[in-house]
Amino acid sequence: MELKDVLPVLAGGIVILVIALVVKPMLLGEPIGLGSRETVPLPELPEYRPPTPVATATPLPDDGEVYTRSFRWTSIDGGVHTTEISVPKALFHEHRETPRYADHLYWGRYALEDADRPVLEDLARQIAPPVDNPDKEYFRLMNLIFFVQQIPYDADGNTTSYIEGTLPPHTLSVKGSIEYPKYPVETLVDGRGDCEDAAILMAGLLDVLGYDTVLLEYSDHMALGIRMDAFNPYYAKYLPRYFTHEGKRYYYVEGTDFEWNYVSRYSTARWGKPLAIGDTQDASIASVRSENPRIIPICYIPTPEEYQIYPVRLPKGGA
Repeated sequence: MELKDVLPVLAGGIVILVIALVVKPMLLGEPIGLGSRETVPLPELPEYRPPTPVATATPLPDDGEVYTRSFRWTSIDGGVHTTEISVPKALFHEHRETPRYADHLYWGRYALEDADRPVLEDLARQIAPPVDNPDKEYFRLMNLIFFVQQIPYDADGNTTSYIEGTLPPHTLSVKGSIEYPKYPVETLVDGRGDCEDAAILMAGLLDVLGYDTVLLEYSDHMALGIRMDAFNPYYAKYLPRYFTHEGKRYYYVEGTDFEWNYVSRYSTARWGKPLAIGDTQDASIASVRSENPRIIPICYIPTPEEYQIYPVRLPKGGA
């Protein structure tokens, strides 16, 4: 047989093989291949689980008496706003009857009080609503800070700092002065407070927004530190001040912005401009400009004290 007779036969065989191995399986939905027709099982995909939702606070009860407070404040863009909040009276009076920690290391706990969170969430939504533009996040943050700074200052030892007109039953006497760290809702209902009250309230509000904070304790003042990585405001005429704690940078945030003026036995507050994040250069309090504060974590967990086990002598005659 000549070559010209063989070529048509080979071409026909190839066509038949292609039809059998490729075209037919495609038409019948069978696997393509030269071996067995059994399908190779696909690797098992993990079961889909939606992201865990962020925990939200228990809503405030619809019934029951409340304290309603209105705050008039100026935002970072110069606009004047009125914000109204409601606090259950039962919650407020429960806090008033709660003893206070004398050790400042525990004061951050007041900021994270679960029962206060619904009030703080509502307040944060009003003064610092969510933004869809990351460039606006700084202005949202500053509105919250400016809001707290504009709450009037009043010392713990003044009866005017409390709506009852008297000192609460659990005030502390520390080195001859009165101390009473307030829960956030207490500061809101009273409508005033001192430096630690402002720092605690600000910490609670910033926690609602998802920011990590610490308390900054000076010899005669308390402020807040907010964690911000690579913070460098392009417009600032000051060098932003920060403190390092456990490898994280916490920038100084003032909560009161006041200056003391003593008139006879009474003191008043003179108000200045709100202070931006990291600004200690314009601070009116000398200790803020000169001291390094003690850093107090908001979530402070005490470590157990060291202890030793001493051997006990066995009684005579046996165990």
